[in-house]
Amino acid sequence: MIHEIFPHKFSNEFKVCAPRQDDYVIRYDGSKTLLKKQGDSYAIPRVCELLGAEGKDLESFKGHYLLNIDGAAFFLDDSSNKTAPEGYEFVGNRTFRTMSPVERLGGVTSVHIAHWECLNRFCGRCGCETTRSEKERAIVCPKCGNVVYPRISPVVIVAVRNGEKLLMAHNIDNPNPRLFLISGFVEVGESLEQAVHREVLEEAGLRVKNVRYFGSQPWPFSDSLIAGFTAELDGDDTIRMQEAELSEAMWVKREDIPEYETDVSISCCLIENFRRGFQLSES
Repeated sequence: MIHEIFPHKFSNEFKVCAPRQDDYVIRYDGSKTLLKKQGDSYAIPRVCELLGAEGKDLESFKGHYLLNIDGAAFFLDDSSNKTAPEGYEFVGNRTFRTMSPVERLGGVTSVHIAHWECLNRFCGRCGCETTRSEKERAIVCPKCGNVVYPRISPVVIVAVRNGEKLLMAHNIDNPNPRLFLISGFVEVGESLEQAVHREVLEEAGLRVKNVRYFGSQPWPFSDSLIAGFTAELDGDDTIRMQEAELSEAMWVKREDIPEYETDVSISCCLIENFRRGFQLSES
């Protein structure tokens, strides 16, 4: 999955340090990230590359530390410059999914932090302009003292089994045409398991039993932490699809499920777990 990059070492503890020439730099404009063109692909620019393209030196760089992988740090560009020099382009964050595991994890995690900072430039309590904490990863209001920590929204996803068939669906907002699984954000006041029951009932009109935890993964594309579950159909298997959320929902026989790559998402891992005939839960 996206966070599994062994033998590379991911370190995201908060600290304050200065950038080096070979560190990565993230320039975020509120919805897209500046990446360096490399033929038909993209790469996260190094500090020296972006500064060189703009005719600047290291002393002129304004940015702050986010995280590092194998000692190579990722910095967020704090300048007001949101332009793309020649050879660079602002692109959507799904582009990170095509990169190497290191750049993919470092890039999307950095953008997760950048997006959170972008949404909290002003205090939600008093409206004063905020600052970054010097002690921890937090946004602080200098006027009223309000503290805001990174937004991590819990999500559940579930592989529902009906004998030798798997409940598969396609969300209307997903540009990938392949079928995946039922998922959704956890509501205030409910447990992860309760969210599983509710989401399956809301989106497919089905009831489930034997809900079991499978695993979890960060999903920075939606500022989320996804908890994966398996479950079994409980009762009638007639699907009543929620058309406001899904474009397709169906029972798919095990032998009709194509192979899914498991290097990015827990959804694919759950599907492959069923397709290969493993037990309902790996825990």
